[in-house]
Amino acid sequence: GVQVLMSADLAIQMGVPVYGIVAMTHTATDEQGRSVPAPGQGILTAAKEKQGGMSSPLLDLEFRRKQLEAERQRIQQWKLEESDKLHSEVGENPDEAGVALFRQRMDFIQANALRMEKAALALYGQDFYKDDPTIAPLRGALAVFGLKPDDIAITSFHGTSTQANDKNESAVVQQQMAHLGRSEGNPLFVVAQKWLTGHPKGAAAAWMFNGLVQSLLTGQVPGNRAQDNVDPALRENKHLLYPNRTIPVAGMKAGLLQSFGFGQAGAQILLIHPDYLFAAVGAEGTAAYAAKRAEREAKATRHWQDGLTARRALMIPKTEAPYTAEERSRVYLDPTARATFYPGVGYRFSPPQDDKKDGGK
Repeated sequence: GVQVLMSADLAIQMGVPVYGIVAMTHTATDEQGRSVPAPGQGILTAAKEKQGGMSSPLLDLEFRRKQLEAERQRIQQWKLEESDKLHSEVGENPDEAGVALFRQRMDFIQANALRMEKAALALYGQDFYKDDPTIAPLRGALAVFGLKPDDIAITSFHGTSTQANDKNESAVVQQQMAHLGRSEGNPLFVVAQKWLTGHPKGAAAAWMFNGLVQSLLTGQVPGNRAQDNVDPALRENKHLLYPNRTIPVAGMKAGLLQSFGFGQAGAQILLIHPDYLFAAVGAEGTAAYAAKRAEREAKATRHWQDGLTARRALMIPKTEAPYTAEERSRVYLDPTARATFYPGVGYRFSPPQDDKKDGGK
């Protein structure tokens, strides 16, 4: 199983297909002991939060939006004030040294404003809940998109099919949902794909991730066809439903997967439907993205077909760095060094030697 992860803004800019939003990844290596078929319950920490007080205002999407807008206005005001001070300092007709000073200070103002913007986004954006003991990581990751624990429709179980782990994994997710206040009567559908695929040699979570993506995009919860009688011990998990046939579920917003490994190692991933990204981008931005994606898809399809028909290699392995041995030190020491793409050659930090000789033809 393979996934390509990138930031949302880069995905929109490049026009790549977006299959889901990785809203949270959480790991735990709890307890000591040799490899046993029932990992510990360290993943419960994804739902840890101090309860009993008032709900944090930061969980309200509109509250965070207003606070972020106010912070952005303050940053904009700071930029204007600093720019006015700089203009007064260098005067209306600066000499060469004044022009250089002006450019350097303007670069500083822009860079500092960008850092302030990033800090504001960390405070009110995707990281607002981190290091806050009153907001569980799972609850906070959902609230980034205006969602709640009730909006998790499906969970993919690692499902080692051992009696110890079957009970342990179900108990962990059950306790998480109960602790976060999931509504009773709102079933969380459980997928245990190993009844069909068996155990992969590689990372099982990669298969689970792709299967969860397919469920969110198609609205289909695949059932365990080999299941004819749910163990009575599992029936105590009131929030979980173990289907034995495929169930269509309209409007699935989020899914959860666990990877419980031997040796007390575990992980959990929260996946959000990609529509929440497109909603944030807006209609105009989504239309522009769709046009880029269609163009990219056409080129990718042609490249794939050319590879299948042996017209050209699907992939050309890199045999050298994009910089020469003489450029290496300069590239390493310059934080602004960037490579440029040259058709037929690839990325280089300076024009290829052949281009220099024939004028770039």
